[in-house]
Amino acid sequence: MSPSAEILIIGGGVIGSAIAYHLARARCDVLVVERAGIAERPAASWASAGGVRRQGRHPAEAALASAAIARWPTLEAELGADLHYRQGGQLLLAETEAEAEQLGAFVAAQRAMGFGDVRLVAGAELRELAPALAPHVLAGSYSPADGQADPARTTRAFAAAAERAGARYWTHTVCLALRRESGGVVGAITNRGPVTAAWTVLAAGAWSDDLAVGVGLRLPIRTGVYQMIRSTPARPGLLAPVVSAVGRRLSLKQLPDGAFLLGGGWPGDATPERDGFTLRETSVAGGWEAAVAVVPAVGEQRIAEAWCGLEAEAADAIPLIGPAPGVEGLYLALGFSGHGFAIAPAVGEAVAEELQGRASAALAALRPERASGI
Repeated sequence: MSPSAEILIIGGGVIGSAIAYHLARARCDVLVVERAGIAERPAASWASAGGVRRQGRHPAEAALASAAIARWPTLEAELGADLHYRQGGQLLLAETEAEAEQLGAFVAAQRAMGFGDVRLVAGAELRELAPALAPHVLAGSYSPADGQADPARTTRAFAAAAERAGARYWTHTVCLALRRESGGVVGAITNRGPVTAAWTVLAAGAWSDDLAVGVGLRLPIRTGVYQMIRSTPARPGLLAPVVSAVGRRLSLKQLPDGAFLLGGGWPGDATPERDGFTLRETSVAGGWEAAVAVVPAVGEQRIAEAWCGLEAEAADAIPLIGPAPGVEGLYLALGFSGHGFAIAPAVGEAVAEELQGRASAALAALRPERASGI
């Protein structure tokens, strides 16, 4: 007889492990199958920028973003781990008068989504929040509840807490195919053998599309390959908020050791087998120049390391979460498009509720049924 579980989760990244944690805490029988170790290269949960933000979200994610932001300040105590979480806020910056005008409408849109503490800052208040900003920066949209955390630490903490609560993990185990019988998915075939499950959750990130095709689902997702740069350590305390900019590809934060971490969507390339990546020299140079232009102190450092992560991007840039259309027994949690890390605590809780038979209003606008129209 093949191994079985009440709920089988394909993918042990931050989304899959957050789901496993919430299910195991509810005493569900959970098995997680992960192709590598937890948060290992080149998965998105290893490579993520680690921003914890609400502002800039699509309205369909607003409820999840608010629920997650409320959880983050106590998540370290809940999971029993140091996540390197810091609630230093997030600044979206304007460098020209035209961009500053755009920020006014942006702030109004954030408030309309329920993010009532987001506000426009300029002058002395902006400089007090981020003294290291370049003199030409004019204004910012400031979200004080936002912040940052370490993605690999967080993913491993969710996985460890899930195991403590009773979830089983098969790491370094490849899911070869989903098992389909009589129109529904009844588990998976792995390189350790078949597994039977009442529900199978596909949360395999960039490797989800091939598995979905095997049961007749062509999902509107592609593999995104995006770069991160870490600098040599500067003096800690130069930059508290996470910084982005209206007119640049930029996500910039200072880590606890003083190093700057740069992201922003600069592309790299996946290897043909999607088991690795290659950097683009133009992206490395472009990402570094963008950071130095906004925070000149970055230019006093050197590039210590650069890497890319592979992630699943949805065609409309928001995730697909819910039962797979026309395929009983399969639940999708994928296509997070580079911004799943921050909302993972809320996604894990909402999906666990649904798999126990309680619909989540926070997921209503993210259903996979919309895939036929994107």
